[in-house]
Amino acid sequence: MAEIPNAPSRVSVIIPIYGNLGDLDRLLAAWRRQTVQPHEIILVDSSPISQVTPPPGVKYVRNPTDVALSWDYNLGAKAATGEFILNMQQDCVPEDPRALEKELACMTPGRVAVVPLVTLPEASWRQYNFWGQVMMARWVGRVRQGICGKFDLIRREVFQRIGGYDTTRFSFAGEDMDLYMRLSEQGEVFVSDAEIIHYHSQKRPLTFRAMLTKHYQLAESFGALFRRWGFKLRRIPYSGHWTHHLAKYLYLLLPLLAVAPLPTVVALLVLTQFTHVESWRVGGWKLPVLLLVNPVLFLTGFCGTVVGFVTGRQRYSQNK
Repeated sequence: MAEIPNAPSRVSVIIPIYGNLGDLDRLLAAWRRQTVQPHEIILVDSSPISQVTPPPGVKYVRNPTDVALSWDYNLGAKAATGEFILNMQQDCVPEDPRALEKELACMTPGRVAVVPLVTLPEASWRQYNFWGQVMMARWVGRVRQGICGKFDLIRREVFQRIGGYDTTRFSFAGEDMDLYMRLSEQGEVFVSDAEIIHYHSQKRPLTFRAMLTKHYQLAESFGALFRRWGFKLRRIPYSGHWTHHLAKYLYLLLPLLAVAPLPTVVALLVLTQFTHVESWRVGGWKLPVLLLVNPVLFLTGFCGTVVGFVTGRQRYSQNK
C-alpha cells in the first residue's frame, strides 16, 4: 500500500488474522480511503494450520505460539519499522476516512497512545443468538474503552520499552487494561473522537457455558488487575460504566449470608439484575431466565475475581 507524499509519521498497522482473511478485504478497502496511509500493514498469523495467501502489499508474519491476540501484537511490534504501531482487529473498520489522521493529530509530545471511540452496531448485535446478545448487550453503541486492540495508535519505542502486552500475568483477558495502566506511567493515553465500527460477527452461536467461561475470564482478570493496580484502575475510561462494576460493590454483601441469609439472598436476587441491566434489552420469550442468570453471573464473577486476586494472574482458558 503506497504512502501519501509527506505523510507526517510512519505507522505500522498490526492485524492478527489466525488463518482467516474473511474480513480483510473490507478492512483494506477502508484503509485505501484513509487520508493518511500507513507505512506498512503487518498480518500476524498464529494459526497452526494456516494456509492463507496474504494479499500483495502487506507483510506476513507467522507466530509459532498459538495463544492469544496479545502474543500476536507483541510479535507484530517486533517486526514493525514505523515510528508508531496501530493495533487493530480485522473486523474493526475505520469508516471515517480521516480516522488515522485524527489520531495522529492528537498525538502531542506528552502522549504515548491515542485510542478511538468504539461502536458495536445494533444491527450486528441483533444477529447474535440469545446468549450472544446477553453477553454483548453492554457494548452496543459507542463506548469509550481505552486501550482495546481495535485502533490503538501507540509510540513503538514506548511499547517496546515497557515490554508490550504482559503475556505472563494476562493470558485471555485484562491485558488491554493492564497495558493502559503501564502506558499511562509513561505519558498520557488519550481518547480521540475517531470512531471505529466493530462489526464483531458471531462465527458460531454462543452457548450458556461459553458465556459463563468468558464472564469468569473477565472477572479473573479484574482480580489480577486490582491486585496489581488497586484503585488506580479508575483512570481507565471503561471504569466509568457503572453497571460493569456494580457487581464488585455487591461482593461486600456476601459475608452477610452467614448472619442474615434470607434478607441477603433476596437483596442479591434483586440487585444483581442491575449488574447487567443492559441484558434486559434483548427481548424474546427467553428473557425471564435472566432473573436467575444474572445472579449466576454475579457468583461466577465473584469466584473469578477471588482467584485472580489470589494468584495475581488471569490464566483460565475455555480450552483447558
